[in-house]
Amino acid sequence: MDIVGIGVSVWDSLMLVDALPQPGSVVQAERHLEGIGGGITVAMATAARLGSSAALIDSLGEDAAGTRILQALNIEGVDTQAIVRSAGTTSSVASIWSERQSAERTIVFSPGSACERLQWTPQIEQLIARSRVLHFNGRHGDVCLQAIRVARESGVKISFDGGAYRYRPEILPMLRAADLVIVARQFAESHLQPPSDSERRRPAMELAESLMEDLDCEIVAVTDGAAGSAWVEREGSGFHQPAISPELAIDTTGCGDTYHGAFLHGYVRGHGTRQAAELAARVASENARRLGGLAFATSP
Repeated sequence: MDIVGIGVSVWDSLMLVDALPQPGSVVQAERHLEGIGGGITVAMATAARLGSSAALIDSLGEDAAGTRILQALNIEGVDTQAIVRSAGTTSSVASIWSERQSAERTIVFSPGSACERLQWTPQIEQLIARSRVLHFNGRHGDVCLQAIRVARESGVKISFDGGAYRYRPEILPMLRAADLVIVARQFAESHLQPPSDSERRRPAMELAESLMEDLDCEIVAVTDGAAGSAWVEREGSGFHQPAISPELAIDTTGCGDTYHGAFLHGYVRGHGTRQAAELAARVASENARRLGGLAFATSP
C-alpha cells in the first residue's frame, strides 16, 4: 500500500450561489452537488484517482450517509477494509454554500457519533506497517498515536495535515512525529506566533523556515491560498510554488485536501519536492474550477 490515511469522512451537500444569502432570505442555487468530504478522506481519494494505492481508516455510522461515503470511496479505488461501521451511530454530514463571486465557502456540519467509535486493531496495525506513507490530521487521535509507533518501527514516512483553525494542543505529538508537514498559514501562525506579535503578518516562507527549525523534519510547506505555498526541505533550499490560475476558482472546497493527496502521490512516485508541489498546485487549481471537494479531472 502506498498511502494509508486516518481521518473522519463527511458526506457533503454543496450549493453554488451567486452571493451568500442574507439572514431570513431565500435564494436559488445555481448548482447542487453531493459527495465525499473530510480532509484525509479526500486526500486518499485524490491519490487513488491519480494512480496510487491508498487506504482509509475510519468509523462510519450505519446510515445513508455512511453508505454513500463507502460507495464513493470504493468507486475511487480507495481500500476500505479498515473502515468500520458502528450500529446505532450516525456519520458526519455537512451543508456547504459556495459563493461564486469570491469562491469562498460557508460550512455548517453535524459531526455524527460514529467518529468517536474507532478502536485500534491488529488489522489497522498490519495495514500501516505495510504502507509507505501514513497521513493524518489528528482526528481519531488515540489511533493516530498508536499508528505513529507502528510507522516508526516499520520505516513508514509520516505526513501531517494542519488545516486552518484546526490547531490545538492535543495534536502536538502528531505534528512533531511527522516527516512531511504541510499546514495552512493560519495553523503555522497559531503554532509559531506569540500573542504579543499577533498583528505582524509574517511571510509564508518565514513561517515555513521557522517550522523547519522547530520540527527538524524532512519537508515543511505552508499553504497560503491564492498566494501559493512556501516549501522548505531539510536537505535543500526553500522555494515558492505559485497557485495556478486562482482567478478561475468558483469553489475552494477540497482544495487543500486534493493538494495533500496529489503531493503524496508525487512523493511516493519518487518525484522531487518541486515536481510534486507543482502537481499538487495543478490538481488543486483544477478542483477549484468545479463544484465539490473531489472535482478535478484525472489528468489536470
